[in-house]
Amino acid sequence: MVTNKSTGRILAMPDERVTVLAPRRLCLYLSEDYSETLKFFNTIDKLVFVERKYIEIDLTQTEEITAAASVMLFAKVTRCQGWAAPEIFAYPDQIIEFKLPINKETKSLVVKSGLWAAIKPGGIKKLERLWKDKSNPFKTGNNPAEKIRDVIGLLRHQIPKPPKKIIAALQESYLNIAHHAYDAFTKNEEVLHEFIEGRWWQYAFHKKESGSFTVIIYDVGSGIPSTLSPLIGKRADDCEYIAEAMRKGVTRFNISGRGMGFEDIKSPIDQNITADYLVVYSGRGQVIYRNGKIEDKILHDIDISGTLIEWVFKGIYK
Repeated sequence: MVTNKSTGRILAMPDERVTVLAPRRLCLYLSEDYSETLKFFNTIDKLVFVERKYIEIDLTQTEEITAAASVMLFAKVTRCQGWAAPEIFAYPDQIIEFKLPINKETKSLVVKSGLWAAIKPGGIKKLERLWKDKSNPFKTGNNPAEKIRDVIGLLRHQIPKPPKKIIAALQESYLNIAHHAYDAFTKNEEVLHEFIEGRWWQYAFHKKESGSFTVIIYDVGSGIPSTLSPLIGKRADDCEYIAEAMRKGVTRFNISGRGMGFEDIKSPIDQNITADYLVVYSGRGQVIYRNGKIEDKILHDIDISGTLIEWVFKGIYK
């Protein structure tokens, strides 16, 4: 153990680690995997931000990491690396070490997908390097005005003609995050660390074998249900708050809350023949939008700790 000379507080050394075993499947899409995946992510948060431990994430038994879960893993890990208090951790960028999957195919995918470059030990400079690598689908930022040109370039690098309205949908998402996602923290007079203020994590990937195209954006803010609850009154469950935010005519201009302006967010699904579906996770709710309507609602037992939006387009991009 060492002591911070300026504060006198004890700093854990990076070789003092608690192991967190990842599930066999990191996945949000199937209800049976969702709970185990979220418990795993919540354990990471608790150990680092509450118990203030250096940790080792053990992926040795993991055989599959699906797209949305990979974005959450990216967010959870880099949130620790970029936000954890330096007066507690002598080496914030080294807070998390990893054991990679034993399964050779899974290990190869973690590396080749760009996920390893995104989550490996490192700090802000590592995240800045991700923006320079157009082949890596994982990006994070908190200044959309500064990054939107890069985002457009990255999407066009994946597909020369990205789906119609996907840029507008992302811009609306950035706007919602900047204006609303972290409001609850500032209203509670919490001073947000500069790393987390307005922070989003995103993923855009063209799967050449199938021709499918997926875009995901995630924030760790208060979530749609939490923000809308005091504004529109009680709803049956978190799915109903998401559905209300998605309802035509509900915009951030007449109800000031997180998750507004969903017409732009729905547009890529409504205006592209290649569209498959849009899924929104927020609070404990999951809402699937397809063919101009909400097709399914799923209420989970664990809060996703923020809002995750995913657009999926079918294999016409071969």
